[in-house]
Amino acid sequence: MSRLPVLAAAAVVAVCAGVLLLTGTGSVVPPSGGDPLPPEAVTLDADDRRALDAEPVLRGAEAPAAAPGVTFTDPEAVARAYLQAAHSVEPADGGRTHLRAAPYAVPGTAPSTVGVLVLDPPPAGTTRAATVRSLELIAADRGDRRRGYLAAIETRTGATGATPVDRVVTSNVVVARRPDGRWLVAAETPENPDLAAGEGR
Repeated sequence: MSRLPVLAAAAVVAVCAGVLLLTGTGSVVPPSGGDPLPPEAVTLDADDRRALDAEPVLRGAEAPAAAPGVTFTDPEAVARAYLQAAHSVEPADGGRTHLRAAPYAVPGTAPSTVGVLVLDPPPAGTTRAATVRSLELIAADRGDRRRGYLAAIETRTGATGATPVDRVVTSNVVVARRPDGRWLVAAETPENPDLAAGEGR
């Protein structure tokens, strides 16, 4: 399922909320700072109305402990552990966030506090497991405090004994080195969430 309509709807909600907070009355203030626009000048389409009527996203269970054996002084190991946890989802995750990747994220960042929003959970009775097929270093700062990787992640969805459905997504992930020498994920941005298996880089 494409995430673009959902992201667009979320942007509309954010803009509307910002307007209400800034004006205090719900009126829309034009950039020039003049008189508020008349109500008929503000148009909401069907998607906008659905976004405004949407229920809030629920936060998942608290983050578990990090998997044993992950070497936090190895940036690639941390990135792989984060991506595997972030993209492995369960049917109950639908419509909410999950924090299973939070142990590998920088405290205070969205991956650590909000978690991963699951828009397309696997069907009931199935699970989705993720593995990192490749991890390519694409950028690093001069002090080697941050590194950016392009990852190819394969997900396998299915029930025990059934033929699984495999897909591959590519994602950009940024890891940051902490003062204690640990590397943690600062951000992740999926590139092509609808890429079919076998079409990865």
